[in-house]
Amino acid sequence: MPDTPVKKLDNRKQTIATKSGKNITAKGERDRDLYIQWKSIPAMLRLMPIEEIEKMGYDLDDPIFAKLFDIKTKGQFTTEFKVAENQPRIWEQEPEMIEKINQVSTQNHVLKFRKDVDFSFTQKLIRNGDAPRYKLWKQIHENWSEKTESVNVNLNITPADLVTEIEERNKKIRDIEAIEDLDK
Repeated sequence: MPDTPVKKLDNRKQTIATKSGKNITAKGERDRDLYIQWKSIPAMLRLMPIEEIEKMGYDLDDPIFAKLFDIKTKGQFTTEFKVAENQPRIWEQEPEMIEKINQVSTQNHVLKFRKDVDFSFTQKLIRNGDAPRYKLWKQIHENWSEKTESVNVNLNITPADLVTEIEERNKKIRDIEAIEDLDK
């Protein structure tokens, strides 16, 4: 679980002490959060025309998002936000960093479109009505699973156990028949 910052006043700068004992300045925490935001922006998004990005609901009028969107390299990031050159490497070595980047990416760039994707998918299902789409729709929206386990109520045994018993019985019958053939 990520370190929960606890505000602590320092004589020189306001710092935030984490559970692991590290002291981070407010600017340092802000820069780290901006780095996570920057790393979470999908590369494909940067290749799209501005009009398409705006249609998708991204706010390119937000000056910070616009800056993050325009930055292509770690070097540009460190220059733009006045961060030490090796700081991104240090952040990336934190154990929870990849998890945080993935979490932000999922929240801001994937789940943001969930209702649109679901609607489009449902419309295609209605239009085409093919079995694979219907099956997937049932699994997503109704938690349906095709895995079923049947039990023979007369024997109170699972099909796998029943097959095993039948195979054992057939083996015994073959063994008995083999012995009878030897006696003849």
